[in-house]
Amino acid sequence: MFFFDIKSIAKDYDSFKEKNINKSKIFKNSDLIEILKKYRNKKIFSIETAGYSVKYRKIFKIKCGYGKIKIFFWSQMHGDETTGTKSIIDILNFFLEKKNNKLIKLFFDNFTIFFIPMLNPDGSEYFQRRNAMNIDLNRDSIKLISPEINILFKEIKKENPNILFNLHDQKRIYNVDNKKFNPAIISFLSPLSLSICKNKIYNSKIKSMGIIYEITKEIKKIIPSICSVGRYSNKYYPNATGDFLQKKGYSYILIEAGNYPKDTNKNFVRKYHTLSIIISLYLISCKNNIEKNYKLYSYIRKNKKILLDKIYRNVKIKTNGTISSLEIGFKNFEKFNYKKKIIEYELKIVDIGDLSNFFSYEEIIKEKILNFFPKIGDIESDII
Repeated sequence: MFFFDIKSIAKDYDSFKEKNINKSKIFKNSDLIEILKKYRNKKIFSIETAGYSVKYRKIFKIKCGYGKIKIFFWSQMHGDETTGTKSIIDILNFFLEKKNNKLIKLFFDNFTIFFIPMLNPDGSEYFQRRNAMNIDLNRDSIKLISPEINILFKEIKKENPNILFNLHDQKRIYNVDNKKFNPAIISFLSPLSLSICKNKIYNSKIKSMGIIYEITKEIKKIIPSICSVGRYSNKYYPNATGDFLQKKGYSYILIEAGNYPKDTNKNFVRKYHTLSIIISLYLISCKNNIEKNYKLYSYIRKNKKILLDKIYRNVKIKTNGTISSLEIGFKNFEKFNYKKKIIEYELKIVDIGDLSNFFSYEEIIKEKILNFFPKIGDIESDII
């Protein structure tokens, strides 16, 4: 056995980060196809086409390792959530660049790892959440209308993995706890409420809860002090992928790439998302009885929807000769410009009044008197 030092791996991240990924949040099927050329014809990887999307774009499945424990990752089931896909490519490059490293040998000896890096290639083309049929793939686990979810479930049934990892991006609204500005740089979830668990389901949840708790202990050693690790909402959706699969007896872990100040494209967050996968693999390979501390999962602090992109505080409104002080909260809305292939942003008002229970990525004290009432949906440039 050797000493696992996540701090050293974090410092070394730039040496194995895939350099050919653009810095934009946009990551399309064509981008993936181009990058995967690097990993084809390498002895340590097997790349095949698992099936086709609605618009007949290829959905790739990558396999590596030869161990008994099977681990299955998939990402970008929402076409505009690209951080997980980039992290998977970083992991592939980590395996390739460090293939003689003891840690990689440990992983390959213990695991057979499967990746579907982009489940929704049609959505990726238009940087949209849903697929070409306008179906949210993460709400199609019962009726199985979309070809993409059918492919995912076919591959899971075929490989019968021990642990599933679903990689997502979460919105910028999540703060860890409600005491200070503390954005969730990464969040985890073991889905399915304990109150509806029974023997087999309960055991699968215990395992995923235990793994998540151990991951959070390690990742906290390296994340910046300005942010934290959160526990994602466990609201039950019977047709959601995680709730459905864990109910079927699979241990399922959701990883949500969070946010960090001035990191709109999540290039900084991507690093910690990648490192969380490395930590996961190490813990599963080396930690005996990993689920023993599963009850401590509930002590991971919950995400709270109390973050805005910008708040103007101490704004004055003149009404009938009286001056009132209020706060104006803004959210940055994304819109994909397909012609220019860029994401355009617009700051719009989402709340007005007493916002003392909200935090924001940018706060401005505005000693200004307005002679009109701003409205929800107004654009920042039109009122300030």
